[in-house]
Amino acid sequence: MTVENYLAEAGAFATLAGLLAGFGLTAVIQFLVTENKSKLVTACIIVFSISTVLFTYSLIVSILSFAATAELNEVRAELDLLSIGGFLILVTAIFVFLGGIGLSGWIRSKAAGITTSAFAIITMCLTASALWSVLSLLS
Repeated sequence: MTVENYLAEAGAFATLAGLLAGFGLTAVIQFLVTENKSKLVTACIIVFSISTVLFTYSLIVSILSFAATAELNEVRAELDLLSIGGFLILVTAIFVFLGGIGLSGWIRSKAAGITTSAFAIITMCLTASALWSVLSLLS
């Protein structure tokens, strides 16, 4: 892989991780300040906190890989394991985040819970399918 392609990829992952970490943190803050102290709210706080921490780790890995590659002006094999781990954490964080979205609808009503859960599951399936399609091209 060329340096330019690697930097573009790491930059894209960092952007995605940073944006979604911000959304996750915003959700946590919103749930923390709500008057509702139910177990569902607590579960949402936990789920979105986990996704935020995972996104933040992935963001840090992407930025460090980007910086090292830009500084050395070459793609180093030593960064492969770290970059792959960061990517897998990013994918895990996306699924946890989607789970939080599905869970959060249940706070409002049964209808909202069913709808958000259904769309979260559909999105998880579509995401897994897209990921599988792209990874099968690379293997």
